[in-house]
Amino acid sequence: MLAVYIILIICTMTPVIAMQMGADPLILIWLVFALVIVKAVLLVDHFMEMKHAPLGWRLASQGWAIVVVAVLAGVHAAG
Repeated sequence: MLAVYIILIICTMTPVIAMQMGADPLILIWLVFALVIVKAVLLVDHFMEMKHAPLGWRLASQGWAIVVVAVLAGVHAAG
């Protein structure tokens, strides 16, 4: 469980560190999109205890992050 906390902290810190180092805003946007999916999978599996749930329930609970990121990426790419 400690490893999950550490990974979540790293996922939260990474965009901030990248921004402070002068990363391109476009790279930051895609980095945040990717980290949202990683964090969602970890949160659902470990803190919602869905790791051993039936596959359908697990995919449905993790799928929201993919849908949200896909919609936001589509809006970002179109604008």
